[in-house]
Amino acid sequence: MYLQVNLIREKMAITNRKVRNQEQVRKYLLTDVESCTFTFSDGLKSNVAPSPEKEIVLVRLIPRASKSKKFEDDVLRNFMAARNVNELAMLCHYDCVRTFTRHFKKSFGETPYQWMLDHKMEEIQSLVLNSDLTITEIARMYEFKNVSHLVNAYTKRYGVSPLKNRLSNVI
Repeated sequence: MYLQVNLIREKMAITNRKVRNQEQVRKYLLTDVESCTFTFSDGLKSNVAPSPEKEIVLVRLIPRASKSKKFEDDVLRNFMAARNVNELAMLCHYDCVRTFTRHFKKSFGETPYQWMLDHKMEEIQSLVLNSDLTITEIARMYEFKNVSHLVNAYTKRYGVSPLKNRLSNVI
């Protein structure tokens, strides 16, 4: 059996102000291989064995950064305790907010500020609809500078003020 392993790394190259992908391929040709076991960093194992006809097996490994998964887990674990992006970056062990923001946008597809605001607004809507807390208490709880800031943000997001949303939900 012959086992050929292609390892691919994608690199970004900027040429003439255009970005294009380049593949750098490293090939290994192994002969007389009975089977091959790949052990990944998360503990999973994959075994590759030849068919009874002893045909050539081509395996392509595309490296995936496990740091991305760890980063996402850190964010999800810590965002409830953070009041702002700076605190979230610190809780996720980042000294530089710019680096944290770059990694965040790569993992979540939006800025940490927008993501935190979206989650905060979902929680606020839940409190507006399902609790007896006043809008003022909710604004204070989520550290809005004043109630009108909360009302404006809520109205912009949901198309109706928190009080009207609460009243229409009761009926």
